[in-house]
Formats: sequence, C-alpha cells, structure tokens
Amino acid sequence: MENTFNTISGKLLDMVPLIGLYAETHFRFRIPFSRYFKREPELIFDTPWRLEPGQKLSIFLVVKDAHLYPVKLGSVEIEILKNNQTLHTQNWTLNQDLSHRQIDFEFSFDPVMLPFGEIDIIPTLNYSISGKQRRMQVDNYHGISKTPLRVTITEENLPKLAGWQTGDTHLHSSLTNDQIEFGASLEQTRKAAQLLGLDFITATDHSYDLDDHPHDYLENDPELAKWNQSRKHIIALNEESDLTIIPGEEISVANAGGSTVHFLHFNDPVYFPGSGDSGEDWPKIKSQLSIDDVLAQRSPGTVSVGAHTAYKFPWFQRVLLKRGFWGAEDHLNPELDGVQILCGTPAYAAFHTSRQLWIDALLKDHKLGVYGGSDGHGNLNRNWHVRLPMLSLGIHEDQIFAQSRTLVRSDGTATAEIVAAMKARRTALSTGPIGDLKISFDGSDYGIGDTLEARKGDILKLSCEGLCTEEFGLSLDVTLYAGNLESQKESLLLYESEISKKFEITQNFTVKGKSYLRMEISSDGSRWPGIYVSSPVWVDTPEV
Repeated sequence: MENTFNTISGKLLDMVPLIGLYAETHFRFRIPFSRYFKREPELIFDTPWRLEPGQKLSIFLVVKDAHLYPVKLGSVEIEILKNNQTLHTQNWTLNQDLSHRQIDFEFSFDPVMLPFGEIDIIPTLNYSISGKQRRMQVDNYHGISKTPLRVTITEENLPKLAGWQTGDTHLHSSLTNDQIEFGASLEQTRKAAQLLGLDFITATDHSYDLDDHPHDYLENDPELAKWNQSRKHIIALNEESDLTIIPGEEISVANAGGSTVHFLHFNDPVYFPGSGDSGEDWPKIKSQLSIDDVLAQRSPGTVSVGAHTAYKFPWFQRVLLKRGFWGAEDHLNPELDGVQILCGTPAYAAFHTSRQLWIDALLKDHKLGVYGGSDGHGNLNRNWHVRLPMLSLGIHEDQIFAQSRTLVRSDGTATAEIVAAMKARRTALSTGPIGDLKISFDGSDYGIGDTLEARKGDILKLSCEGLCTEEFGLSLDVTLYAGNLESQKESLLLYESEISKKFEITQNFTVKGKSYLRMEISSDGSRWPGIYVSSPVWVDTPEV
C-alpha cells in the first residue's frame, strides 16, 4: 500500500461516527488530533505471566507497522529484579533495519538461577527512526506508565490431572490484523503456551479478518488466500511441535434478536463469512449468517461454542455496530456444543450472568459443555487497551493469554482427539484449581461429559477429586450440584470448605429422575480469583 492511512481514510471516511469505538495508535480517520498517535511502529515487549518449571525465561519484542515507519533496532537490555533488587542483566546487539508489517524477536536468557515467586522484568530498547536515536522501556505507547512486566517463577507445574489436557480456546493471532486490532504470531503464541505449561491452543481469528487480502486488510479476497494459507501454516506448525494448535474461527453471527454475537468454531475445513460488526461496510451492520445457519451448515465433526456469552460490549458498539450477547433463547439450539462462560478473570458480573444462562439451558435439557478462554490478542503479560479514544491508553491484567483455560478430558493432544473430546462435552474451565468428577454405577464408570442410564431410586457412587498449588491458593472450597430436569431446579448436593491443596471425596446420589451432576471449586487465587467449573455428567431415566 502506497499510503495506508490515506487509503483507509478515503475508503472509510463515512465511518467517522465509529471513532469512539476503534481508536488505534495509527488510525485517525483523517482527524489530525490524537494524543497517542506516533510516527513510529508499535514496539511492545511481552512475556508470559508465569514460567513453568524447567523452562528458560524468554522475552518477546513485537514490531508492528514498520512498513509505514521504518525503524532501526540497535540494542536490547533486559533487567530482572526482585523486591527492587537487580538479580541479572543481559544485553543483545541487533543492529537491524526493519520495514516489516509485523515481526517479533525472542530473547532467551543464558542459564541463570531465578528465585521462586514473582519477579519484575524491565526491558529496554535502543532504536532510531530516520536517524534519530530513541529509547523506550516495555513499550513505546504514549501516556502509559512503564511498570515492569511481572512473571511468576513457579516451583510446581500448572495443576493437572491424568487424562486431561489444558489449553486456551479463545485467542487471536497476527491473522487478526485490521484497522482495529492485531495479535501475536502463531509461533510466538505457541512458544508462550509452552513456557506457561499448556498442552494445546486454538487459533480463533475473526471471520472478517480471514477473508482479507494477505497484504491489504481493506480489500476482501474471494480466493480466501489468507484463510487457506493459515490452515496450511497450522498443519506445518503441528508437525514440528508436541503442542497442538486447533484451527478455528471466531464468526460474527446474528442471534435470535438480530444483534451480532460471536461464535467459536473449531476444525471446520470450510470458511464461514461474518462481517456484520467489522465496520468494513458501515453503516451496513447485518450479519450474513445466524447462529442457526452456522449450526445447520457446518461440516461433520466440528465444534461450535458461544463466545463470551453474556459479556456486553460498550454501549456505543451496541448502538453503532449492533453488537449484542447470547440470550436465553440463543442457548437452546440442540446442535450447539458449548458456551464460553469465562473470558479473562471471574471477577466480573458477566461471568456470573454467563454461568446462570448456561445453568438455565442445562435445566431445560440442553447438553452444553463449558469453556474458558482469554480472547487475548497477544497480551501475554498484560492487556494494552484504549481508555479514551484519541485521548488515552491504559493497561490492566484481564483477558491476558491463558489466564482462563479450558480443560479437555482426552488422553492425547492430537487435533482429532481434542475436537472429539470437545464434541463429547468432556470439558471444564479453570483459572487455577482443577478437578474431576466420576460416577460408578452397575459395574461401569462414567466421567465428565458422559451420559448414563439409571432408574429412579438407583444409587450412584460419586467420586470427586481435585487439587491446586500454592501459586493459585491452597485453601479450596468444593461444591457439587445436582440438576433436576423435571423440576428444572438445581440443588446443592455437597459443600466442603477450606480443604488444603488436594482432596478426594465420595458421595452417594439417589436418582430422582432425569438429571445431571457437576462440580465447582474455588481457591484464594493469586493475581485473580481461582475458579473451576466442570461440564456435567448426565443421568437419563428411560421410560419403562
């Protein structure tokens, strides 16, 4: 593109009313005033918020839009501190001229003993623009406090039980790249997942980004080169690593009320369009497909999950882009596989609303697996965001990569195994503690996601287990719920509090009718509350 900003402005001049929605450092809608606009590429240091035992500390540098503002990277210095005391400093000489659209660098430390617990990292970059020497710490965003990156050096692995795999099922890579936002490369995201201790990740880039021309996000590509290249890229990455990347898409679709909501759609070889809330052709904001359309047209063996179901977009996005949320009716399509009820931390009302909508659907006999995910766009250590469009930027620690995770009951991590387990509703979510629920009946064992048949009056033997680590809180509260589908009420079957670190609990349950059983665990947490929620084990009572 000869002059990207003029092209954007010329094509989207009629989008000026959206300026309150999608302010970005290099996108000004031909408006000359922006307090955080800089004639520099975006330069961001990032690193995962925790480091799994046995992993070597790595820091990433992301360089975005150097094709518009060429930059020369001089040198990097990274200082590690604990309690304001310097533990280690290391330097790298780069001396590289860059004019890439997006590129990232990894700086791995020489073997160094790091103390357990939280450390601070202060990365510094010396660089030059048009020969003028500049220096920045952490990022080059204007108006943001340059607080150190925080990393927890762990003594124990991410909590895990045998037969379960852990991943982030909602994230965006650099394939999400438009006038609004961008993410980290799949290579960087995969490496971060390994450092954190994950078994798999998904690539759920926006449907309205995946149909763009690979080198011009303002031009749609009917040949879908970007989509096709991305699928080949994921296959190649999976062949060279034990960590699996599940191909996916976040599709913008219409809900029952006509508003646009988002769908996490996994492992479909067919692309689904969805640009209603993209702003690409504003004021046209009608979604091409509905929830029901996608579920009716999808390929066999794929998995479809409602994304961040009750998380409401800001009011101006709801008005100008008709963005909505998943209502009660939207949960009731029998083809729906699950819902993402946790997006980031559970410290917000949206999580509790999403959880209740899910429970209401379960009580109406709709089998929905439960999911967690970050919706992260890179954001390995913190979330960089616009606080006031054109005026100020901010940072916070919500919706960062792998903060909220999906657990999948699967012995293996191959794409086919993970997708099959998702399809069978063998899922749970966690921000720390983990658990498992098993039922023994009539000589057979059943687990999360399974359905067993029993008669009224039969007695089931329940076995609950769980654990946590000091990192996420050693005092656990455990709750077991029974849902009665005939009365459409959920009751408390078991509650035990202040359990230390690890537990195994057995409990009998007398079948009163068609029902389900599910478990929740909470812990003290660390930076955010610790929570675990399982999908149910369902109990059918066949008619005599």
